[in-house]
Amino acid sequence: MSTTLKPTIALYGGSFDPPHIAHLEVVYQTLACFELDLLFVLVAHQNPFKNPPAFTPKQRLLWMQELLRGVDKVQVSDYEIQQERPVPSIQSVRHFHKTYAPQKLYFVMGTDNVASLKDWEGYDELIQLAHFILVQRQGYPIDTPPSFAHSFLPLDKIKCPISSTQIKAVLEKHQIPPHLPPLVQEGVVTTFKENYEDC
Repeated sequence: MSTTLKPTIALYGGSFDPPHIAHLEVVYQTLACFELDLLFVLVAHQNPFKNPPAFTPKQRLLWMQELLRGVDKVQVSDYEIQQERPVPSIQSVRHFHKTYAPQKLYFVMGTDNVASLKDWEGYDELIQLAHFILVQRQGYPIDTPPSFAHSFLPLDKIKCPISSTQIKAVLEKHQIPPHLPPLVQEGVVTTFKENYEDC
């Protein structure tokens, strides 16, 4: 961390159910494009807007830790998992503001979430506390954001739509998804088979 008393930090949350190469590219490009002291990857216990994950919080946390081990300035956080419930983004932002008193806090999210952002719990406080990094991904909508502090982050290396939902659909066909990072590929495939072999 730099010598400044108030660091610049970023929060990148998700289910990572399972993690894929676009998730990693978001991390790498955020580090490359923004001057950060720390980037926290928040593994959700459960996304408040999605169905329960296919993989356990512990599995998803371990995979993200394994994938990002040794990446400078990155910490994979279990803060939301420790709450053992869906955690609204404003709660995590408050927690990291209180813990680190940052001079600036970036909040990383996909452009596809912008349209519903005004419906998020604590929206007015959230846009006051965070500067948004809006990730632009191939095949996903780019909504014109409302009036809040934001920057765009293109993922130029990701040339096609990639999602955890697509990966699970491939796994259900007993195939190996091409967008799984090699480091966790065997663990994801094996765990999926164990969890759903009787389904």
